[in-house]
Amino acid sequence: MNLEERVAYLEKEVRRLRAIDGIKDTIARYSWAVDTEDWAEFDAIYTDDIVIDRSWRNEYYTGKAVVLDFFKRHRQQVRFSNRMSNLNERITVDGDKAKAVSYALVMYTYNNESYIGWGNYEWHLRFENDMWRIFRQITKINVMTTLKRGWGMDTDRVLTLPHLAPNVVLVSLIAVRIGMGNRLTSPYFT
Repeated sequence: MNLEERVAYLEKEVRRLRAIDGIKDTIARYSWAVDTEDWAEFDAIYTDDIVIDRSWRNEYYTGKAVVLDFFKRHRQQVRFSNRMSNLNERITVDGDKAKAVSYALVMYTYNNESYIGWGNYEWHLRFENDMWRIFRQITKINVMTTLKRGWGMDTDRVLTLPHLAPNVVLVSLIAVRIGMGNRLTSPYFT
């Protein structure tokens, strides 16, 4: 490898490592935003066309206003007694787009009972306005249970909370999904 090739390789590697660092920062900012109810932070880390896929609950949220409304209502329903954690990120970068996966661990309180849950996040990000922003977020829950119930069971491993009370925007989204044969119209769903 000659000097020009070495320099080109090192420049490419520095860009990749900077991207990974920026993506980890965006994911950490997400956890902090959830924990602290920092709505301005959500606004900063999500693209305008964000899609949240919570298919484990048959819930899909599209667009920044709808997503922010979901998180606000979700935080009214549950109170976190500890912090949300994203662990063991695996990140691949392809130019100005990236995909990351991570473990998720969450503890919260609902109706004065302690819950613990874990699963995975899949993050799709793109670099815009000098930062990595999330344009699709997929949540998969493997276990959601109370401390009293434990987590050693082989079946019924996910206790779901009641669905959030819908607002007008969400009702419109549901009506669109029903009208489309329960398909969400988005280029991110195939």
